[in-house]
Amino acid sequence: MGSAVFTNGINAYQVSGILYVGSVAEIPEKRRQNGYTHSFKITTGLGTVFCHYKDEETARKSRGVLAGMLDATKPNAFKHGFEFLDPTRVVSFSSVLQFKKPLGQYTHGFVVRMETVDEKSREVWLRYRSEDYAQKGRKALWASLHNVNGVQSKSEEKALATETAVANSGLPF
Repeated sequence: MGSAVFTNGINAYQVSGILYVGSVAEIPEKRRQNGYTHSFKITTGLGTVFCHYKDEETARKSRGVLAGMLDATKPNAFKHGFEFLDPTRVVSFSSVLQFKKPLGQYTHGFVVRMETVDEKSREVWLRYRSEDYAQKGRKALWASLHNVNGVQSKSEEKALATETAVANSGLPF
C-alpha cells in the first residue's frame, strides 16, 4: 500500500509521502479564483499545497477518499478531527497556548513542527475548543509518537515484565 496515489484531478500525490492533511475549509471570497470555493491543505516533505474544489460536497468526498487511503497506508497516524498528521515526521511540538483572539470556536492550540524542506511548511497549528481539550490532544500526540517509535510507558513496561515472568515460570495461566 506504500505506493497508493491520490489525485485531485489536477495533481497527484504519493500517499506515503504525505505528512499532514487539513480539514475542508471555505476559501474567503477575496481569494477565490476559477470558481473554487473550498479547499484542504496537504503537506509533503517538499512543502504545502492546497487542493481546490468548486463546491463543499466534492471537497469533502475527495478528502474522505484521501482519508481512507491514509488509514490504509499509515494506520499509526495521529488524527485530530478531520486533520491527519504523520508522527514519524514530527520533529517537535510546543506547549498549549491560548489564542489572543479566538478562531471561531477554537481558543487554544499548540504548534507541531515537521520534517520538511520548505521552511514555511514546517509548522502546523492544532486547534482546540478549550485548554483541557488541547492538553488532552497534546498528550494523545505524545502517546502516538511513543507508539510509533516503540517507546513504552512505565505501566506498559511493568505489565510486559509481569507477563514475561509468568511465561518463564512454567506455571499454567
